[in-house]
Amino acid sequence: MKNYLTTQKGSIALISMLIISSFVLLLAVGMAENGISTGYQNLNSFMNESSNNYAEGCFEEAIHRIETDVNFSGYTLNFTDGNCVITVSGVNQKVIDITLNFLDYSQTFRGSVDITQSGHATNATLSSWTEI
Repeated sequence: MKNYLTTQKGSIALISMLIISSFVLLLAVGMAENGISTGYQNLNSFMNESSNNYAEGCFEEAIHRIETDVNFSGYTLNFTDGNCVITVSGVNQKVIDITLNFLDYSQTFRGSVDITQSGHATNATLSSWTEI
């Protein structure tokens, strides 16, 4: 009996083509997986930036309300993609907690402002702002 591979013409080329095709397929799958992973990283980065922007807006709203009413204690601010819950505590130094619910993300931020009275005007000076 003769060896099957030696009697069939083109069998080496066929096996070589199968090996090369398998290698190319593995490369393509790896590149696609890398592209999907990069897409998720970009989405997470965008969502983090957007949620920070919303939280800062809620924080500024809280400061504005404190400056107009020093007894302001909190509020829920609704917007298209979610809401933020503002909680204020303290007397001369107000601690402002912002719980942001944005799409599928939820983050909590804390900031503090020093309150000063100048005649009838109330001024708030930012002391700290951080994600907790």
